[in-house]
Amino acid sequence: MRHFLNPGSMPPRKQKDQRFIFELDTSCFKEQHFQFVVKMFRACCRLRYYLRLRCTTCNIIILLVLLSGSQVWIWCRRQQVNPETTDIDEFPMDHVKHGRERMAEHIAGLSAYSYQMRPVNCGQVFKGDKEEIKRSSKIGTNSKYYRKYFLQEFKSCKVIRESSKYIFNVSEEEKQFPIAFSILLYKDFFQVERLLRAIYRPSNIYCLHIDAKSSKSLHDNIRRLAACFDNVFIASKLEDVIYSGFSRLQADLNCMSDLLKTNISWKYFINLPGQTYPLRTNLELVKILKIYNGSNDIEGITGARMLTGRFKYVYKIADVKGKKTLENTYKKKLPPPHNISIVKGSAYGVFSRNFVKFVISDQRVQDFVKWLEDINSPDEYIWATLHHTKLNQHLNTPGGYKGDPDKKPWLATYAIWKGLAPCSGIWVRSICVFGVGDIPHLIQKKQLFVNKFYFNLQPVALNCMEEWFGGTPCYFEQLSSAKDMKLDDNSR
Repeated sequence: MRHFLNPGSMPPRKQKDQRFIFELDTSCFKEQHFQFVVKMFRACCRLRYYLRLRCTTCNIIILLVLLSGSQVWIWCRRQQVNPETTDIDEFPMDHVKHGRERMAEHIAGLSAYSYQMRPVNCGQVFKGDKEEIKRSSKIGTNSKYYRKYFLQEFKSCKVIRESSKYIFNVSEEEKQFPIAFSILLYKDFFQVERLLRAIYRPSNIYCLHIDAKSSKSLHDNIRRLAACFDNVFIASKLEDVIYSGFSRLQADLNCMSDLLKTNISWKYFINLPGQTYPLRTNLELVKILKIYNGSNDIEGITGARMLTGRFKYVYKIADVKGKKTLENTYKKKLPPPHNISIVKGSAYGVFSRNFVKFVISDQRVQDFVKWLEDINSPDEYIWATLHHTKLNQHLNTPGGYKGDPDKKPWLATYAIWKGLAPCSGIWVRSICVFGVGDIPHLIQKKQLFVNKFYFNLQPVALNCMEEWFGGTPCYFEQLSSAKDMKLDDNSR
């Protein structure tokens, strides 16, 4: 756990009678809520825990330590927080027993939602303030600490539903226009959870595909999360996803097939990676998709940018130093079946229900899918080829586009490819992983989603996106235990 005090001013940490310590970030509190904070401390002290409060708003640090029995030592001092201090301890949460467990989960959750190591003014970031962006870009996150406490807290579905700002009340318009989503993920449970929380509505349906080779802890935690909601499920078949390989496309097809079998009559399907984040609310999506009126939103690229070498040769899976990868055999590939002309596009898009039915049930599409099995990045060719009927009129694709693929706007996802625009984060496989400096122009984009973010790369970027999108949740105020405590707004 990160210290913000001079270690010399701290009480001994290795005493025999020492209990557990939890750090609470109160950046969502106002000073007049101090009485409420004290009540939270007292509740925890009754359970014989040590607590440390970090108040990033008022720069007050309060340390309450339960030394023995009912004795409480209170240490309070006003000082400037030093975010560069990096003394880190791990605490044995697995030792929490019996009646203490519920409070431990709550308190761990409070720490888990404390993303920022010091105050950040996202409002200034949105305005493009260079000094605030520079300062915020240097703020990191203790990912090991974050994983430990966040995953501990998510053992309780009740805590998720009560405390995590999932939206359960939706408009009648949203109820009448359910949307199906798939999320393809292979790491970072907590980032995926933030994405799900942002797009979740009880009227929609969600298919989560976990890479078969991902860690057992990721599988367990995603399944635990999905079990908390009636309309979130794990794909019936999980693929061992290989970068640029057919298994990536098969994962999408698995979710498509599963979603068609549900009893929710969803209108559109949107496939997402785990590192994306929405730019539009669910209600905005509904209004936009109604305007689409059954049309798909799929990127189309022809000409020199098609990367024809990806589908003119046969590719095979090879084992390179114990890692499966795609390898070009340079063996010429036969033309696609049914006189289909290839169009390139993104792996992600917005698909009408009729389009999804067409993909799953039309025999010509199944033959084409079979042909795609040994090319490079088939997920970047299938949707665009089927959708752009100017080149494939004979397919009569539902919701297809008859115009020039290269002149059609594509609004499903915004991403930056290397060489086309600057990136304040880092480049990964020629795609920008956005940083804080990208936020001012991201929030101006017309697209539905933005791809991509890494939670542990300039985490303030994702935090500010969350604040802009719907407001960062004040975790304290959502806890059932907190709701029973009355705040005295006049206290100082």
